[in-house]
Amino acid sequence: MNDEFYIGWMPTAPQSFAKHIKKILLVIGLLVITLGIILALQQRKFSTSVFEYGMLTEVSGIYQQYPVPSLKVFSKTDANGKQEFITMPLVGYGKFGAQGIIDELEKQKGFRFHQHQLTLKGTLIYSDGKAILQIDKYDAPLVKVKKTESSLKNVVKDLGTVDLIGEILDPKCYFGVMKPGRGKPHKDCAIRCIAGGISPVLYVRQREGGPLYYLLLDENGNPVNDFVKDYVADPVKLHAKAMQYNDWVVLYINTKTKLQRTGGLSWFKENDELIYCKPL
Repeated sequence: MNDEFYIGWMPTAPQSFAKHIKKILLVIGLLVITLGIILALQQRKFSTSVFEYGMLTEVSGIYQQYPVPSLKVFSKTDANGKQEFITMPLVGYGKFGAQGIIDELEKQKGFRFHQHQLTLKGTLIYSDGKAILQIDKYDAPLVKVKKTESSLKNVVKDLGTVDLIGEILDPKCYFGVMKPGRGKPHKDCAIRCIAGGISPVLYVRQREGGPLYYLLLDENGNPVNDFVKDYVADPVKLHAKAMQYNDWVVLYINTKTKLQRTGGLSWFKENDELIYCKPL
């Protein structure tokens, strides 16, 4: 017979009672640790994107007005001695595009910069093989400009008509300025960035391999910022003509019809490659 008796205000508990409580606490502790590990593993991985905040870098390249304001920057020479380039879209400071800054600089110089070699000073944003340059008029971004027009043209390839499902996002935040830079938590910020003139991008997951990114324009090659801003952060289906300009693909979407929102799993084919998108 167990005659041990415990009252809460006593300084020590009987041994049998203390043993029982220790076992319960041990089980609870292990459950808490296990649950913490499971929850941590279920979280989305932290983005490796980079925003070189406070650092100004001079970047030289051929300025392209189309499909979006960008610099065509020399990357490397391939095995055949051919020069390779990366296309670096330009954005402005804060939630604005770079077009207003470029217009002002062109007015000062008295000629259009398209196909001219520029050296711009700005802040680099980069991730996943893509790079963006943020320029600010208060940083005196134009370092140098050559008046001779470059003979280097865009390498353009018609990819036909494609059907894709993805998320419309603003590339400035996604590629480095904000973490997370996509999804519902970032929706309000992305809408304001796109409304401010930053060129929208469609993010598409593949079944295997990394995600794909597409610049968006309307059927006439004009910006679609106002049209797409209400679809940000929702999975949408796009039926569009695709054109490749160097290392970016542009989707020309029909702005006369509404985009189709979809939350399900979908498969689409592009150039004999299956494109896959999970619910975002």
